[in-house]
Amino acid sequence: MDILFRMESVRAFAEKVQWQHMLDIGCGDGSISLPLLTSSRHLTLMDLSASMLRLAQDRIPKGLAGNVVIRNENFSEAVFDDSVPFDLIVTVGVMAHVNSADAFLAKIRRHLRPGGSLIIEFTDSRHIVGRVGRFMGRIKERLAPARYETNKLASGEVVALFEKHQLRLVSTFRYARIPLPGIDKILSHRVQYLIVRRIFNNCCKNTNAQLGNEYICLLAAE
Repeated sequence: MDILFRMESVRAFAEKVQWQHMLDIGCGDGSISLPLLTSSRHLTLMDLSASMLRLAQDRIPKGLAGNVVIRNENFSEAVFDDSVPFDLIVTVGVMAHVNSADAFLAKIRRHLRPGGSLIIEFTDSRHIVGRVGRFMGRIKERLAPARYETNKLASGEVVALFEKHQLRLVSTFRYARIPLPGIDKILSHRVQYLIVRRIFNNCCKNTNAQLGNEYICLLAAE
């Protein structure tokens, strides 16, 4: 379900800004950023998973392979050409796994041109929905160990870091998953998406935003 909200929100936000060079941190199979690729745009895909990057390679539109750079690296350790900053950086599903959100955002800002844009997703773990999710997660972990360690970020802390690194919040879309145990066994992801969409609408007209603990934000580098 999340991928549908992420795809449509990133697409809508990316079309609001001017860009030619994008970096997608934690790109996965490229399903979020590759649809935005055109003959006049260039995309750098970065992910820790070589298998996901192979899927992304297969998704590159015909005739545009020369516009895509694929890097199987950890962003925190990657080296970039400082003389060629990115116009747009996208990072979805990554903030929950970084060792330091402060260092992560500092490096993003360093490689984003002044006036450039950042589209970032994060979860407010202190929101009531996030607390319910953590409680359910602890129950699940008793049955099966978690695949990944995640950090705990509050929205206020993240917004303060945006300000610290001169990233101005332009637009935010908030939504929440249905916080019921076993929901995936009862409803398909598509049905869950339609229910959540009915509650929160979309990034162009976000309704009941205060109920959402999942944030997708568009920011401008000052």
